Amino acid sequence: MEDDVEKEEEMGDFFRSFADVPLTPPEKRNMCIRCKRPLSVCLCAHFPSTFLQISTTIHESRLLTTVPLLQACLSPDKLFVKRGRRFYKNDNPDLHKIITKPTTLLLYPGPTAENIKSLKQLPPGEHYDVIVLDGTWRQVKDIFNNNPFLCQARQVQLEHDSISEYIIRTQPNSKSLCTMEAIALSLSVLENDDEIAEVLIRPLRALCKIQLDHGAVVHFNKEHEDEILLRTEKRQALLKQRDMDGGVKE
Repeated sequence: MEDDVEKEEEMGDFFRSFADVPLTPPEKRNMCIRCKRPLSVCLCAHFPSTFLQISTTIHESRLLTTVPLLQACLSPDKLFVKRGRRFYKNDNPDLHKIITKPTTLLLYPGPTAENIKSLKQLPPGEHYDVIVLDGTWRQVKDIFNNNPFLCQARQVQLEHDSISEYIIRTQPNSKSLCTMEAIALSLSVLENDDEIAEVLIRPLRALCKIQLDHGAVVHFNKEHEDEILLRTEKRQALLKQRDMDGGVKE
C-alpha cells in the first residue's frame, strides 16, 4: 500500500510540474547545420574543410556531446552511431555480423586487451572496424556487461602519455581520455598518421574554450581532486591542532 501511495504522489508531482511550462514556447536560436550548435558558438571554423580520408570504420555506441564533432570530421560511411545500451542481434545484425572478424576491434581496457600500437598495418583494400563504447565509465561498463556478444571481439586498449584536453569534464584519472580523444589517437595509430589526432582534437579544444568563456570552470581529474582534498583536510587538521595548542601563529 505504501508503495502505491508513493507512486501516486510521484505521478502527481510529475504532472504538476507541467503547470510551470510556458504556453508559448521559447524562441529557438539559429543553429548551424553542420556542427548542430547555435551560430554564435559555431565550431565549423575548427573542422577540416573535407572529411578525413581514412580506411578504418568507427562504430560508436551512443550519442554524447563530442560525437557530433566526430560526425563533422568523418564521412557517414566511416562513422556509425548506435543509440542504446543493449544491442540485440535482430536490431543490429550488421554489428553482430562483424563481431568475430579478426579485424574487428573493441576499444575497451582489460587484462586481455592488446596494445593497439602493437597491431600490424593491414594491406591495401582491408580495414579495421573499431567498436567504441561511449558514456561515463560506469555506463560503459554497464554496456559491456549487458552485451555478452562484445566479448567475441578482439579487445584492444590505448596506451598513451597524453593528458585529456577535455577540461570541462572531470576524468577518473590522469590517463583517462574522452571518447573523441580516444578515437582520435586510435585512428592516428591505425592509419599511421599523427595529423589525424590533431585534426580531430582541434574542435574539441575550441569547444572547451567557448565553454570556459561562457562561465564553465576547469575540471581536474579525480586523482588530482582527491589530492587537493587530502591536502585541504591535512591543512585544516593542522590549524585545528594549533588552535588547541594555544593558537600558535605560523
